[in-house]
Amino acid sequence: MTKLRMLAIAGLILPASLAGAQEMTPAEAALYEAARAENGVIWYTSQVTTEQAEEVCARFTARFEGIACSPVRANGSSTLQRVVQEIQAGAVQGDVVSTNALSDFVEFKALGGLAEFRPENLSGMYPSLQALNDPEGFYFVSGVSPFGFVYNTNLVAADAVPHSWNDLTDPRWVDQIAIAHPGFSGSAGQWAIAMNRLYGRAFFEGLAANNPQIGRSIADGYQLVTSGERALTVTSLALGRDARRRGDPVDLVVPDEGMFLPPSAAGVLAGAPNPNSARLFAEFLASTDFSEWLASKGRNPLRSDVATPEGTPDLNSTSVITVSIEEALENQQDVVEMFRDIFGI
Repeated sequence: MTKLRMLAIAGLILPASLAGAQEMTPAEAALYEAARAENGVIWYTSQVTTEQAEEVCARFTARFEGIACSPVRANGSSTLQRVVQEIQAGAVQGDVVSTNALSDFVEFKALGGLAEFRPENLSGMYPSLQALNDPEGFYFVSGVSPFGFVYNTNLVAADAVPHSWNDLTDPRWVDQIAIAHPGFSGSAGQWAIAMNRLYGRAFFEGLAANNPQIGRSIADGYQLVTSGERALTVTSLALGRDARRRGDPVDLVVPDEGMFLPPSAAGVLAGAPNPNSARLFAEFLASTDFSEWLASKGRNPLRSDVATPEGTPDLNSTSVITVSIEEALENQQDVVEMFRDIFGI
């Protein structure tokens, strides 16, 4: 007897009146039945914007009717600090965490703060991304959001568009750049490590001479560029595509050296108050449904069964710059300290 047939007999394949139930995998159906007795899922995230986190939760609840989803969105450092404090206090309030820094999950895991859970839906993930998942099953890739330049077309002429990461040190960009602080944003921290590897301290000194506006999140710079307060930012190319589709006066550039690729990760928190809902949400993050949402936002899908959206650089054909977990752990603190020393904040 197949597992699906056994679940149907047991009543775990739910009636068609429940949204999306017939499309559930057997693993999802079993988790869904158990999750219905819980209070929904609380999702700590810095992976997406507040608006996008609400969209993801709404999509999850539409698929798994009756399972509430409450996003708690903050920047990378705040999310890291919150989760670490809850783990150390033995008072975990969230169920699932996702951030833009794989190194966060090494710390969570070392503290015993993650539950071992490998979603079955990971089987459809691109092999190149599967290789970044924790081999012991405590965390997995939940997004990739390549970085490049997003600029305001009203403020930057076509013949003045930057083409190299090192162009950020060109004096013509004085008072026109916006960036995120590597001490607050996990993805900005990884980007800073990559720039330090490529160009060293001189890059940051040249950037500082241009007096960039520094925010806590990559979304801050994006908003400054779309509003016209700054001309150029280093941010997610997907955010730039979103703005361009809305009709905002922005365009984007993949630097000649390659786009920076910071993978986001997710994991179920040990001691999660809603463990079945947490695991169901983890399955959702690895599902075709979630990758379709990513693609709808101009982001790279995680799965090979979802097409890369038109205008989005394909991960298999575009040069990328990455930072390994080992490099991040070894260099994060030193790079942040160097940044604070140079920029004075």
